[in-house]
Amino acid sequence: MNVTTVNGVRITCFGHSSVGLEYGALHIYVDPFVVPQNVPPADLILHTHGHHDHCVVPEHLLKPSTSILVSPSCKHPGQTVEPGQALKAGPVTIQAVHAYNTNKPYHPRGEGVGYILTFGSGPAAVRIYLAGDTDFIPEMEQYKCDVALLPVGGTFTMNIEEAAKAVAAIKPRIVIPYHYNYMPNVRADAQAFKRLVLEASPKIDVRILIP
Repeated sequence: MNVTTVNGVRITCFGHSSVGLEYGALHIYVDPFVVPQNVPPADLILHTHGHHDHCVVPEHLLKPSTSILVSPSCKHPGQTVEPGQALKAGPVTIQAVHAYNTNKPYHPRGEGVGYILTFGSGPAAVRIYLAGDTDFIPEMEQYKCDVALLPVGGTFTMNIEEAAKAVAAIKPRIVIPYHYNYMPNVRADAQAFKRLVLEASPKIDVRILIP
């Protein structure tokens, strides 16, 4: 199953880094490179960085009122966001955060972003972190979230060992691995990742969503 629900937010992993978030009548898509034709159109599209497998604008997701947020490296039109910026989109607060490589050349610091989205308010609020293409970076120790979607595929991002260290630093209630097993050079064993996380933090809920 590729869907889970947390505090009224429906999270769908379509494959690669393409994620759908549904909250009431609001539909948000993040890096919609792999999104089927039969989904509702987007109220909001978020792009993490400019690579072709992330910064795309599928026509079937667009409607006249669709808003698009893009990182500094995206070539598509939209509202550019920088790490550290916070915005509102209806009932959702959006915080752009850093996403970059520390030992690889693919994602320089400042060109991409991750997002922490806060749905609702008060005790029922849920904060969801979508990390984008990133390694385990020092800034993660400051990120506060209930749910973390972390890349685990290695090659261009963290591998499962590095992602498990990121989980230990962020301390989310729930973690969902993504960005793996879609492209041939981005492979990971999600069950092995789950074991690594639970060895260090047995109370964390690791949810593996299979597109």
